[in-house]
Amino acid sequence: MKLSCDICGRPDARAIILVEGAKMVACGGCMRMGKLLYRLDEGEEGVEAVMKMRPAPRGPLEESEELVEGYGRIIKKARDKSGLKLEVIAEKINERESYVDAIENERMRPTLAVAHKLEKELGVKLVEKTVQEVTTDAKPSGRFSEPTLADMLTSAKKKKVK
Repeated sequence: MKLSCDICGRPDARAIILVEGAKMVACGGCMRMGKLLYRLDEGEEGVEAVMKMRPAPRGPLEESEELVEGYGRIIKKARDKSGLKLEVIAEKINERESYVDAIENERMRPTLAVAHKLEKELGVKLVEKTVQEVTTDAKPSGRFSEPTLADMLTSAKKKKVK
């Protein structure tokens, strides 16, 4: 596993250094910018030292609710099965008939509150819970990656010049 330099972003990190109280992984060129704490060898010990230094990965980020695909067909099928007219369903959930019709024909997406009312009234599943997790093993895709310390300093210098 190759580690990248926290300062310039180069993929050949060689040491852990201390820069103004912050522990950072640095390449050979950036090592002189701080106090050397630990030299990284090619072995796993160096990677383990960096992993202990960096914050632990977070668990699930958040739980959210999303509308299921084909919600209009589900609503229409349930309404037809129950034998209720569109105006009756609209009245029972306290919404306009035209709005419920637009939802049923998928011209409009219902709010989660309206979807929950339709679920309760028709006895169907329209909303599903999703959990989005944070992964720390993700590698930057394309040519863009997280900004390095050098990127931030360059940006700050450009702002001062203007």
